[in-house]
Amino acid sequence: MEPRPADAPSTPEAIFDDLRAHPERSERERDARLDELIRRFPADRLLAAVRPRLTDLSGADDDAILRLVEAHASPDLLRALGEGLLLQPDLPPEKSWQALDLLEGAGMLADFPELAERWLDLNEALEEDESLSQLAEQLEHDPEGIWLALQGLGSIEPELRPEIIAGLAEVPLGPGLIEFLRLLGFAQAPELRDAALNILARPDAATGPRLIEAWARIAADHSDPETVARARRWLGGDAERSVSARAGADRPVPRLVRSRVTALDGRGQGTIVLSAARTGGGRVTAAFLCDVWSGIREVIGQVADDALEVETLFNEVCGPTALDQIDDAHALALDLLAGSLLLCGPKGPPAIRYWLEATGGAAFRPRAVPAPFSGWDPALLPFDQVPGRVRAVLGSCPDWLDHSPLTYEFAEEILLREGAIPPDPNRDAGAYRYLFEHHLRGQMEHYRRMLFWMASFWQASGDPELGRSALALAWQLSDAQHVVPAHPFTVALTTRSLIAAQENLRRGVDARRIAPPAKPGRKP
Repeated sequence: MEPRPADAPSTPEAIFDDLRAHPERSERERDARLDELIRRFPADRLLAAVRPRLTDLSGADDDAILRLVEAHASPDLLRALGEGLLLQPDLPPEKSWQALDLLEGAGMLADFPELAERWLDLNEALEEDESLSQLAEQLEHDPEGIWLALQGLGSIEPELRPEIIAGLAEVPLGPGLIEFLRLLGFAQAPELRDAALNILARPDAATGPRLIEAWARIAADHSDPETVARARRWLGGDAERSVSARAGADRPVPRLVRSRVTALDGRGQGTIVLSAARTGGGRVTAAFLCDVWSGIREVIGQVADDALEVETLFNEVCGPTALDQIDDAHALALDLLAGSLLLCGPKGPPAIRYWLEATGGAAFRPRAVPAPFSGWDPALLPFDQVPGRVRAVLGSCPDWLDHSPLTYEFAEEILLREGAIPPDPNRDAGAYRYLFEHHLRGQMEHYRRMLFWMASFWQASGDPELGRSALALAWQLSDAQHVVPAHPFTVALTTRSLIAAQENLRRGVDARRIAPPAKPGRKP
């Protein structure tokens, strides 16, 4: 038996006190102290010293205490541990986890609902920390990490995104994270944008060249004046030189190789695809799903380094569609994409900026779509030509139909009353008027925007007459005097929608089964 030094602690309490008084000791030294406790004292003596200490696990003796509890776990001892934890609601997570894990392993957390909730919260926090660590690792070491992280963030509810980004506040600002946060600085949601910029601006961050470049590019390229002002304040008196040196007009612009624009479907949605050559070789291709109300709703993209994959990639990103499309009208694609960006709201995908810069360039900004057929006045179109123009436009857009429950209600009523005879705006004038007043009037701005898109689309496709027809109708629907039940566009849209609804009803398809009910009201 090894002799014990004369000044060695003579009781378990003294050894615990010694452990607590020296948190700087290494893990090896603390293990040696625990071995000494086990070697020198019987179990009942050790547990007598442990029990009073279960109410304060905040010191450096906590590991030894909990390891002894684990070695001699009994229901009575574990219950004492649970009661002790209830008295320590502010115990640091790293100290709480081991103690709660003992209770969970013994199936005793159910006896302590408050501790069970704390255990759940702690594990959720640990999972989040692990996810953030994995995210930081991906951003710094995966060549595609940035856009994959942005795409992943887009799958999360918009309300939760700022909180997730705020969790990166303690992560070191490496090049990948800086670029990730810079791109989020262009997010349409102010809360998400601020969360990213707050981390870029944190006072403890080392002011290196990459961080300066990030703020300089925000100052040069952002369309929000407040964000630009914030970036310039961060750059300080060196703002002009930093912007000029790192984000000047001489930056390379992606070279567009392919583009595709589709017509709009009946919901007012179309797709714009851009494919650009990369500076270092290969191709980056992105597809933007656009909506005439909410702008860019979705974006997906891919990068191909092998030239043999490029064409396959373009077609895969485009996806199959029955809509008309125009290939390689780059000016049209960029104009409509800039206009869609102008409409983006706070729920826009976080990855938008990445793919815009990769295909359209860093200076790509939201802007209004230029009016097609410059110099032609749509007011000059004789009104007696409008019905024919309406037929031509709607005939080229077969799925421009209203599928509202109210349309199906009137379609069913007319079908039951008239049989195979189609709806008639004169005979069924009451239904037409009611449908317009209670539903279609609110849809006219939607169709006006759709017509404007298609006017640009048909101009670029080489069908100027169809394009002018769409532009003239869009112009008329912007004037309240034309937004009436008797306008040829409204009449034609109502008739074709009622006919389509009747055909669906004959086949057993009823949109009312999946759509919200129409607002109650008295039918004519």
